Amino acid sequence: MKKESMTPAEVADALYKLIPRRMTVEALSEYGIEGTEEQEEAMTREILSFTLYWVLAAINAHIPRKYRDLVFHRVMDLIRADWESEYKLGAVKWEEYLDEVEERRARYAPVGDYEGGAIAASEEISDLLESEGLIQPEDRPKLLVLLPDLVPLDKYQELLSQCV
Repeated sequence: MKKESMTPAEVADALYKLIPRRMTVEALSEYGIEGTEEQEEAMTREILSFTLYWVLAAINAHIPRKYRDLVFHRVMDLIRADWESEYKLGAVKWEEYLDEVEERRARYAPVGDYEGGAIAASEEISDLLESEGLIQPEDRPKLLVLLPDLVPLDKYQELLSQCV
């Protein structure tokens, strides 16, 4: 039996459910990455920005042009609604974060938009997190295991293939 197509709003809601929330010390420790509570906010923002880069790339690759903005803006509206509760980022102004998302997209796009880009972009965020002191050099391989679990590109593609 053929699956029913999803509306753009339904796809956005489903995409939002796949996006990781607050990055906690406990979540990082499950992958052997040591962190502190003081780092949780910065790590959450960086992982969310990395995720949004891939969400937008997947939307652009799989969603008809006329629905792309609708889907992405709906995802962003859902994040904004949970900004303080789920992400615990109330200390960060939403408008400032939007600028940060764009800066990160510009950083990841040159490497992420090409074949093998997922690995290259993962290396790029590893460089960023290490330079900001959010991970130690010995944690890079662990982060490269964590990222595909947090940002499941195959699930994004599967989900988006259902949208009309």
